[in-house]
Amino acid sequence: MWTLARAGARAHRGGLIGTALALGLAATLLTLTGVLLETGVRAGTGDPLSPGALAGAQLTILASSFAGTALVVVLVVVATTVSLALRRRRPEFALLRAVGATRAQVRGIIARETLQVGLLAVPLGALPGLALAQALTPVLVDAGLLVPGSRPALSPLPVLGAVVVLLPTALAAGWLAARETLRQTATSAVRDSAVEEGPLGTGRRIAAIGTAALGLATAFTPLVLPGVIGSAVAASSALLLLGAAALAGPALVAWSVDALTPLLGGHRHPPTQLAMDNLRGFSRRLAAVVVPLALVMSTGVIQTSTDTAVERAAHRQLAASLGGDLVVGAGSPLPAGTAERVAAMSGVHETTVLSSTPAQVRTDDEDLAGLAWETVTMRVVSPDAPASLLDPGVSDGSLVSLSAPNTIAVSSDAALETGARVGEDLQVRLPDGEHTFRVVAVFDRGLGLGPYLIGGSTARDHGAPEQPTTLLVGGPSGGPTSTERLAAEIEALDLPVATTEDVVATSTAPGTAQQRLGTWLLLMLLAFVALGAANTLVLTTAGRRRELALLHRTGATPRQLVAMVLLESLATGTAAWLIGAVTVLPGVLGVSIGLLGATAPVVHPVTVAALSCTVIALPLLASVPTGVRVVRGVTG
Repeated sequence: MWTLARAGARAHRGGLIGTALALGLAATLLTLTGVLLETGVRAGTGDPLSPGALAGAQLTILASSFAGTALVVVLVVVATTVSLALRRRRPEFALLRAVGATRAQVRGIIARETLQVGLLAVPLGALPGLALAQALTPVLVDAGLLVPGSRPALSPLPVLGAVVVLLPTALAAGWLAARETLRQTATSAVRDSAVEEGPLGTGRRIAAIGTAALGLATAFTPLVLPGVIGSAVAASSALLLLGAAALAGPALVAWSVDALTPLLGGHRHPPTQLAMDNLRGFSRRLAAVVVPLALVMSTGVIQTSTDTAVERAAHRQLAASLGGDLVVGAGSPLPAGTAERVAAMSGVHETTVLSSTPAQVRTDDEDLAGLAWETVTMRVVSPDAPASLLDPGVSDGSLVSLSAPNTIAVSSDAALETGARVGEDLQVRLPDGEHTFRVVAVFDRGLGLGPYLIGGSTARDHGAPEQPTTLLVGGPSGGPTSTERLAAEIEALDLPVATTEDVVATSTAPGTAQQRLGTWLLLMLLAFVALGAANTLVLTTAGRRRELALLHRTGATPRQLVAMVLLESLATGTAAWLIGAVTVLPGVLGVSIGLLGATAPVVHPVTVAALSCTVIALPLLASVPTGVRVVRGVTG
């Protein structure tokens, strides 16, 4: 029995290699994510207000956000690949059952093979992840997520984490793939192993409907919870809807094929009709290919759309917050006495200084390993700043109250996160220790100005390093010429100066270091999904040798078989694009509403076009060459 099992494994080396490749690539991505997360956490173990801790806190937030998406994507791709590789071996498992193997023995065979492949592939795949983390050091430093001279933390923990996540996932997927064969009698298993499983079960249909309903409800969370938090929840709807599509995959694939058949002229061309009938008959197999491809489309679009919507919202809020004609400094430290010298110039009507200081804010009553404290950069403002120069969009309370000691203003998103409203207390850590601040105002433009505002007197009372970085200037009313003359006088003092419009445009322009890092991580994630989908396509096509040989013996010519594979690949890509677009659209709409109000869905056209081409072309590039080789093998 065990000899037969080993022989079957050798006969399916392609499936084992495909499984090893998927696990190795998944280990690379998870290890890279783990290194970034561990680096951020370790950086925050020292002085919480040091530059290293501030950078580490930002890195932890970025890595945690990426880790959530990456984990879901990895689990889907690994489970799909392992399930497909073992589903091809149903006849072998049925034969083992027929010659006397028990269900436990067959599960043991699956577990042993999976563990042998996983224990080799996962640690080896983790090595490139460690190398990639080191290679990203310059990007992390440029993004301010790593202090100069330091490097990402290297330890066995990310590798162990990848092993702990991937091996149970592969085992569970393998056992689920063989579940139908194992729960039948031996004779029934042999009889049914050559055909597709029956229609979707009632439980799976209910789960698909429930997941889809939850995804739609999540997508429109911004209707009752606007802002960054509501939009983040809305973005997660794409994965929920894709999960529903995975559960209902065979039914959706059959529906897609029925819709595509008239468009491809299926009733007039024999190869097309053959391809459509084959796709419809093996909808479960096709669903294992379509879901990873749809994941490429859905993940890429929702990530880039969310980034674009946040950027536009930040641009809009900053533009509404900053008034006046000129901005001196715009983030660069200003020399002492700058505000006084500029205010004394002829034609200057009003000025106000903006500073910043590091701090920690308690966001949760339960402090688990210090995670309840969020490291932030607080904006220090003048309580009597003219509304014509600074308007945070106060919705409750008043900024004038910031003149009182130990007071703070919070953005609407921060108020939702901390639960603090006007009149309530908020725990804040500054250089001289932990303090209780009273919330005196809630404002709406947190993306533009930051989540927290405090008065200058409060910062000085607690020894907070208050470095003036921005000076807003209300200039003369003589028009552009007078403003240009004043700007020239300020420049003569060797001070950087720009118009308010230019500062707003450049402060949220794409191409910043953190955005480049986010783009790199997204590209790595999409590359992993694309390679996983290509791997699945090759496995699926290579496993059709018997099917293609039977079609050839019943009269199909080699040319017709190749045409059939070509049309199937085109239909697969189109169906994946359609499912990916449908599952991501509600989330994109919800994110746009939450951040920008009633508006058309915000998408990145170049990204959508590139992903669309990738999803449609990938089945052609992966399946057709493999199909040609298989056809030559069975007809030669």
